Amino acid sequence: MDQCFNCDMMLEWAPPGSSVCKLKTVEYFAWNDGFAVFLLSLAALGVVVVFLVSIFFLWHRDSPVVKAAGGPLCQLILFSLVGSFVSSVFFVGRPENIQCMVRQVLYGLSFTLCVSCILVKSLKILLAFQFKLALQNPLRRLYKPYLIVCLCVLVQGANCTWWLILFSPHKKKEIYNSTILEECSEGSYIAFGTVLGFIALLALVCFIFAFKGRKLPQKYNEAKFITFGMLVYLMAWVIFIPVYVTTSGKYLPAVEMVVILISNYAILSCHFFPKCYAIIFRSMYNTRDDFMRNVYEYSKKSTSSLGDLIPPEAYSAHKSGESLYTDLNESMV
Repeated sequence: MDQCFNCDMMLEWAPPGSSVCKLKTVEYFAWNDGFAVFLLSLAALGVVVVFLVSIFFLWHRDSPVVKAAGGPLCQLILFSLVGSFVSSVFFVGRPENIQCMVRQVLYGLSFTLCVSCILVKSLKILLAFQFKLALQNPLRRLYKPYLIVCLCVLVQGANCTWWLILFSPHKKKEIYNSTILEECSEGSYIAFGTVLGFIALLALVCFIFAFKGRKLPQKYNEAKFITFGMLVYLMAWVIFIPVYVTTSGKYLPAVEMVVILISNYAILSCHFFPKCYAIIFRSMYNTRDDFMRNVYEYSKKSTSSLGDLIPPEAYSAHKSGESLYTDLNESMV
């Protein structure tokens, strides 16, 4: 007479009618998974492209295009994109507690640095061409680009710190009939949402600044690129939320990995590729005189369009093309 034995439900299972127990299959987003290889290839390509763009911008650091794009701020943005691309790698492989913590914190801090640099760069352009004289000087005194960037990163750092201390992301196992799913638990969706929400808030402010700057001089006007870049970021994460909540299984980390890669490539495509194109294929316009002419024409057009709204003595307060060019390109360094 056959005797029945109970299998260890945590590690084993048995098909109906079977006389032996089988080990459950452990599932996770593995390195050799085809989709993982594809995403890792995109992340590696992104890092290579970032380094090439960084070298290219350093080589042309004295050109008007690079100075108008933010100068050293561009290198900070590129550095942050490297961190963001690297963070996506931690979504692949068998989860460990340290891996679960590093991937979210690294992305949160990296992309906060990226968006805050874009924010101060946009704000600088607005201040340079802001003709409300009563607001111009006070706002200029308050404008400290690197202080603003540090403040944004510190706020996000505080968000990540209390998340790690109180609700630290960790490895967890989901036991199914014949499989064991190993994945990362975010610890607290409120803390997770706070980190992402702060980045989204910065992106929204950038979007507003870009909208306000849509009529600025063409040489300095990145409104359409910033608008599109931030719009892609916001749309990607808006789509991510319901997909992330309703998706389960080993491919759940791939969902967030895809959104991170989309966000990174959106920044590269909108903020750096157009500048590289301008330097390589439109070098005749990459001159100090051409930028000054563009600023002067905008200043002249704006002043004349105001007409009688500005008293004659106020015209002297408006900067010339020379001083505006100097203020923009040197004070952004």
